[in-house]
Amino acid sequence: MTLISADHLFALVAIVVAGAAFAFWAESQRWGRQVSGPVWAILFGLLLSNTGVVPASTPVFSMVSDLLVPAAIPLLLFKANLRRIIAETGPMLLAFMIGVFGAALGAVIGFYLLPLGAEAVQLAGVFTATYTGGSMNFVAVAKAVGFNDSSQYAAAMAADNLVGTPYLLVLVIIPSIAWVRRRFASPIIEETARERVEHPAEEGSGTLNLIHLSGALALSLAICALGFQVADALGIGRYGILFITAFAVIIANISPAAMSRLQGDFELGTLFMYLFFVTIGASANLFELAGEAMILVPYAMMIVGSHLLVLMIGTKLLKIDLAEALVASNACIMGPATAAAIAAGQGWRGLVTPGLLVGVLGYVIANFLGVAVTELLG
Repeated sequence: MTLISADHLFALVAIVVAGAAFAFWAESQRWGRQVSGPVWAILFGLLLSNTGVVPASTPVFSMVSDLLVPAAIPLLLFKANLRRIIAETGPMLLAFMIGVFGAALGAVIGFYLLPLGAEAVQLAGVFTATYTGGSMNFVAVAKAVGFNDSSQYAAAMAADNLVGTPYLLVLVIIPSIAWVRRRFASPIIEETARERVEHPAEEGSGTLNLIHLSGALALSLAICALGFQVADALGIGRYGILFITAFAVIIANISPAAMSRLQGDFELGTLFMYLFFVTIGASANLFELAGEAMILVPYAMMIVGSHLLVLMIGTKLLKIDLAEALVASNACIMGPATAAAIAAGQGWRGLVTPGLLVGVLGYVIANFLGVAVTELLG
């Protein structure tokens, strides 16, 4: 039982929006700038969910994930001029592939070191898939490799969620750690930090252009509708985000001048992503894991730890920008939506599209990689 039940939709919507407002306010304060807005949004949701104020699951959270997150993607991409980002995609793609290798390596090492039980082979495959693409790849590979034990399935999903959310916090905190900043060069992070100091966000600044906002939102929703419809027609509905990304980028590059004149589109997309961060935090119930889930938490941590270690080594040796490596890591472990959200929330606008693209690539290759790991270890 929670103070606010799952069917009190208006109250829950109010809390989610309040969480985003708190995050925006916190990152505008001197004390709050030590970490980014996404951290405050996640912590807001975590606190309310794990103290019994709001439930961990509600149709409101599903609405944010299923409707607002896809709608945010075109809004964040309308100014994505490919001529400017092609050069930036290369290093992030390299970082992403290094991260994928690190996650797969961790899955294999953990398979041999931890007592995962009778379905260890299947577990290795599904965890490799989810930490290359996302939860949908977890489900797809579980079905493909015959991972049907309901108790272990639930435990694996719980372990995935328990490790994934704290890792998201780690990624958004890393740029604020001085020790890391001294050892990993990042012109992108330094420039963003300098802009925030020189041009802090002003409350109530500017005037809303409702024509631009409503038009951009209508166009975004139309792109989402078309993207999911095309994916469903081709029998690959789970890749709808790929078509949404493609259509948004095509429009952005067919008429870059018109898109550049839009006002408020990126900000609206960022708001949607902050709402998503609040729901991520609220969905993470830290007290429900027990029994079988507990052995899988170390396994998930080993995979994510191997991913981060290998990625950081590669980032250092190949002189990849730390910001690009962190967005690539997010795309690998959490998927393209959160990669775009992190890039937007940190102010790394130029990394939104590359983050989405490598994240979608993760969706594409994760099923094959997950099944391949299962077959290799079997």
